[in-house]
Amino acid sequence: MHFLGFKKMSNWFQENPTTTIIGHTILVATTTWFVSSFVIDENKVNLYKAQSENANAQIKTEQSTTEQYKAKVSVLEAEIENLKATNKKYLSWLEEEKHSFPVLEKKIINLEKELQSAKSNTIHEKNETSKSNAKFDIEPYSFRETLSKGSSFIDPKTSATLGVADITSDYRATGTLNIIGQETKELHRISPGTTWVFEQDNKTYKLTLEFVNWLSNTVTVSIVDISNLNLSPQK
Repeated sequence: MHFLGFKKMSNWFQENPTTTIIGHTILVATTTWFVSSFVIDENKVNLYKAQSENANAQIKTEQSTTEQYKAKVSVLEAEIENLKATNKKYLSWLEEEKHSFPVLEKKIINLEKELQSAKSNTIHEKNETSKSNAKFDIEPYSFRETLSKGSSFIDPKTSATLGVADITSDYRATGTLNIIGQETKELHRISPGTTWVFEQDNKTYKLTLEFVNWLSNTVTVSIVDISNLNLSPQK
């Protein structure tokens, strides 16, 4: 009986070859799709699983690195605090020594302050002298100033200028003299007491190098209105 059924089916396949082929193709395609889908889905799962494990491993590595950096920072901060404490202790020791650098630095700062104060006082005195000269213009004009090597004496009234370039150990000075209306004169090793007489605005003036101090590298210069004296100006 089974044989008769198989024979009938075989006859049916022979009588309907197209339908048989199509059915077989659909069966094979369905089976292939099912197997492929299963395999692909399983591969996706494995891929996602591997990516997740890699991400977790990377996160753990970064966390470990972060902890290491935190530990290093903590150690460095402790070392810095120790260095600060040590430096403070050494500085307190050095400040007790008279010739240590911190003590000398403080002395230099104080001396610089004193120097600035002295300069301010000098400027104030010069201004007061100029005001006094302007106020008592009825008296013969005079102006006097002490200056250092490398600077210039400038008379505020006549603008006569005497620049000091060098001072030698034998108390002589080298520089230049500039009087309005005259050529600039080169001064070589002039001694204290040297004078120059010149005229300006119908008045006669005498410019004098009064002092030359080699020890302090300074000179003192003065100018006086000598219009009432019978002196001929230098040419």
